Amino acid sequence: MSFSDIANRMRRHSDERAEGGAPRNLDDVYLLRARILGVLIRDAREAADLTIEACAGRIGVEPEVLEAWEFGQMMPSLPEVELLAHTLQVPLSHFMGTETLAQQAATRTVDGQEYVLLRQRLIGGLLRQARTAANLTPEQLAAEAGLTTGHIHAYELGRHPIPLPVLVTLAGACGVSLSTFYEEVSRVGEFLALQEDFKRFAELPDELRRFVTKPINQPYLELAMKLSRMSSQEMRDIAEAILNITL
Repeated sequence: MSFSDIANRMRRHSDERAEGGAPRNLDDVYLLRARILGVLIRDAREAADLTIEACAGRIGVEPEVLEAWEFGQMMPSLPEVELLAHTLQVPLSHFMGTETLAQQAATRTVDGQEYVLLRQRLIGGLLRQARTAANLTPEQLAAEAGLTTGHIHAYELGRHPIPLPVLVTLAGACGVSLSTFYEEVSRVGEFLALQEDFKRFAELPDELRRFVTKPINQPYLELAMKLSRMSSQEMRDIAEAILNITL
């Protein structure tokens, strides 16, 4: 039975339970979960390029135990899975799912050549837009960046890729930030934006990070988002209404 078959069986059990029918054989459910977890552990270990012996040594178990987990013959406890997540540098939620790292990577695959050509044209169009907004002629922008007018025309038409250091100079000459040219729509753009979000989140104070990650605090975060979209006048109206109620 393949990993996909096991995962599908596990999902069917979950669907049956959601519909009100308890699984007939819990032993079967435990076995399926153990096999799925074992595949995910092995997948993450191999992705981290660790041998069974090295990985077992880092989490403080015998290699035979780790091997039994990977074959679904034994089941690790939550603290042991937490150690695995830390050691293998994957989210704890990875071991609660039904998708391997290889499968996740496959969904993120893009045609590199096609992506670069398309982005090259889009960046050229954005450069032309920024130059026009800055009231610069191609000749003026070329002089600012130490380039020829032909370079500017080729860049704006997407005929030639713009080297990153050159794009930084062009952006500054046009009075815009480099982020003006960032991709935010495709899979690559979504991934890059997500990594930037992770970076900013990691830089938050510990107390604030813990607050944000607690599901019970989600209504407060949603309220903060709504308030952030309100105008100053709307905020004043709300404040006055609250003041009238409390008087």
